[in-house]
Amino acid sequence: MPISVLDVFKILPQTNCGDCGQSTCLAFATRVIKEGESLENCPHLPAAKAGAAAHIRAQQEQGVGRRRESISIALEAVQEKVAPLDFAVLAPGLGATYGQENGQGFLEFPFFRLPLRVFKNRVQYSPGVQANPWDAIFLYNYIASQGSKPLSGKWITYQSLPNSVSKVKTLERLQREFAAHISGRLSQFRKRAAALQAEPAAMGEDADYAAIFRPLPKVPVALLFWEAESEENFPAQVRFLFDDTVSDYLDLESLLFLVEGLIDRLQD
Repeated sequence: MPISVLDVFKILPQTNCGDCGQSTCLAFATRVIKEGESLENCPHLPAAKAGAAAHIRAQQEQGVGRRRESISIALEAVQEKVAPLDFAVLAPGLGATYGQENGQGFLEFPFFRLPLRVFKNRVQYSPGVQANPWDAIFLYNYIASQGSKPLSGKWITYQSLPNSVSKVKTLERLQREFAAHISGRLSQFRKRAAALQAEPAAMGEDADYAAIFRPLPKVPVALLFWEAESEENFPAQVRFLFDDTVSDYLDLESLLFLVEGLIDRLQD
């Protein structure tokens, strides 16, 4: 059974302290289930109930319980964008192949190295892979870009993309938190990266680790990692780089989503 707003409310201390930013515990519980806020944003969550956060997070990732406008309407909107597009024409530019099943056209391409098929009204995942509505929205955005430029092999930072100033802090936070996660565990991280078929890369940098990941055919992502140097007061650092054609395939929000997806898959 999905966890409901009332279930979350029962977990909370029910003091209406407001320390979470909401006026009441019920309002906070509603945001957790309907808007995807983290249960752990309650600073007074009883330790015995902390384990529920992982269950709720899994439910959030599946979109269960979310307000319709958060997922359903967004998905419908992006499906409307691709509805008039000719998938057969778009396929080569997106690094996809075109096919038909029961009279319905689809684009087939790898997503984080796993093949999937995107129809105009649904996404068909590989066997054993759980459907994620947020992934579907992202994949339709990739198709709606109608990108076709060949990769240049020139790597750029997120900051160099037009109009990225307001979103740079989000990427910097992701990089900082991920660097802390890898620090001291580089050997384990290499194994996770190898499972995603990371390609060793020479980026002209003195990084302790450098590799290229290919979450989408036309959107490679380079990851550089520098281990912390305590003697020099140098914290661990991560930097993500992108082919300079990336804006032809993804908008800024989608690119951040892609980075988050890569990080999620690389964390153990």
